[in-house]
Amino acid sequence: MNRLLEAKRVVIFTHINPDADSLGSALGLYHFLTKKKKKVWVYSPSSSLPYNLDFLPGFNKIKTTLPKSYDLAISCDCGSFDRLGVEKVDAFLINFDHHASNDNFGDINIVDPLSSSTSEVVYWFLKRNNFEIPLESAICFYTAMVDDNGFFKYDRVKESTFLMAKELCEIGVNPNEIATLLTMREPLSKLRLTTLLLEGLELKLEGKVALLNLTLKMLEDTQATKEMAQEALDLARALAIVEVAILFREENAYEIKVSLRSKNRVDVGKIALEFGGGGHKLAAGFTFKKEDKEQVLALLLKRIQKELGA
Repeated sequence: MNRLLEAKRVVIFTHINPDADSLGSALGLYHFLTKKKKKVWVYSPSSSLPYNLDFLPGFNKIKTTLPKSYDLAISCDCGSFDRLGVEKVDAFLINFDHHASNDNFGDINIVDPLSSSTSEVVYWFLKRNNFEIPLESAICFYTAMVDDNGFFKYDRVKESTFLMAKELCEIGVNPNEIATLLTMREPLSKLRLTTLLLEGLELKLEGKVALLNLTLKMLEDTQATKEMAQEALDLARALAIVEVAILFREENAYEIKVSLRSKNRVDVGKIALEFGGGGHKLAAGFTFKKEDKEQVLALLLKRIQKELGA
């Protein structure tokens, strides 16, 4: 806590291709620290940010360059150092996260795999140190939390999650407004991409696995962004017979990113870790070389089959 209070120039890092939890946690800390008279930067290594998060207070403050000097660094929702998108950090580093696969790369690691989101970790850290949460931070934390736990659907949701939501609403958060801003401003490009992905859906392992393939050409044809494929992945998992949904997403001409989503029976976080990635029991991912696609798919299906058999 002393490091946080004594710092004058702070950089808060989101992860590569930041989601609501990483951005919301970072911006929540940004507002808290600026009210403590700190000079604060929120840094994203990705210039493209989620379109549906533009309502977050401070969204326009996010930078893609670092200041020349700073005396404290904070990472939000990064499971490993490489997710920060930089070669080194020139300051004492505090690591806030909720991934079980976090490798504790910080000088101080505040990691709770039982929390529903990193924003929950940050929120309770501030509360237990008797800090007042400003409204701007409350909006960011609440958005991060509900987005990352699927509006209270996932297995990491517990009593403290609902207590956090209650307290944030008491500060002034409007749950209906945030739900509307997050989920009811979809562009036509996303609907077109979702349709394309579902048209190509394949069922594997007697229907227990749903496979989707996202190509760069599909993004070009629909003018969608790769993050918009999440809707189709969730719909594939929602099929009655499906236990695991897989999305193979072309990142570039050389790499494919795999996103795994499980209903309950299969721990995809454990599987992703074996393939060099990480995540949670019900949501995880990893990246591999495009040329190895058929081999990786075969190994992945074999590994999922083993879990289903168990």
